[in-house]
Amino acid sequence: MRRKVMSQWDAKAAFLNVPDDGWSFVGFANALPCHPSEAEAIARYLHRKRMIWLSMRAGHGRVFPAAMRPGRGRPKARGVEQPPLIDPQLAGFLTQAHPTFLKIRLLLSRDPGGAWNENQAVKAEINFAIAVEATNLMALCRTFAKEHPSIPIAALRDALWLDRPHTMPVVAQTQPDLAMAGSEQFVVQPVAKTRLSKNLTDEERMMSYIDAAGASGIAVYEIVNKGKIARDRVTQIGEMFENMGAIHSAVVRMSDRGRTGTRYFMRKCGEPVIGEGGRLLYCRDLAI
Repeated sequence: MRRKVMSQWDAKAAFLNVPDDGWSFVGFANALPCHPSEAEAIARYLHRKRMIWLSMRAGHGRVFPAAMRPGRGRPKARGVEQPPLIDPQLAGFLTQAHPTFLKIRLLLSRDPGGAWNENQAVKAEINFAIAVEATNLMALCRTFAKEHPSIPIAALRDALWLDRPHTMPVVAQTQPDLAMAGSEQFVVQPVAKTRLSKNLTDEERMMSYIDAAGASGIAVYEIVNKGKIARDRVTQIGEMFENMGAIHSAVVRMSDRGRTGTRYFMRKCGEPVIGEGGRLLYCRDLAI
């Protein structure tokens, strides 16, 4: 009975035009046509009938034209490509992130448990340490995303959750960008104010303070407190800058009842305009 069922494929196989590079079982099933689950059995049958040549390598079959049947041996094996299940770059990133995940797991294991009002100091310390490690992980993610812009943020997030499904919920509590429903782009970090180098001279330090103050200017006492510069020295440098034409100086008050004092303004901000009672109004076309 089975032979009669198989013989029906003889006529169909006679009209097959098998390419020289062969067909996979799926391609062979589409060409007959037949169900893919029957393709291997039919191919073996037609191979025995010498209507095709079937080559099996590492569990993968490939159908070749019958004319390619060699006298001895088999047609040259065709390598079966197995695409990687995860991007190699993402796999390397997960390796870098594993120490951070390990620290978080160790911190979680030290939690004494119980209600929050029990062992409050220990729990607070553990939660703070976990938040620090989560921040470190977020920094790693930002660096990776910047270095590999072609990899979507969603793919990076999915890889983290696939690798550490029990730890990522803890990370997401303080890093919402790494939550399952996070955005497609990481939130831009606010730019921190740059600190002045300790190696700056008094003149460089004072000029940076005046420039940063903008149109509001900066008082002498503020420069003394910020830069730890003697008041006489500040006054001397201010006179030098004003003689050079780099700044303006004025004795003003910032409010109706405020104390008057000397303030310095960058020349590019304009000349200060003073109202009644010595109050600073604005610096030439730039309102304060």
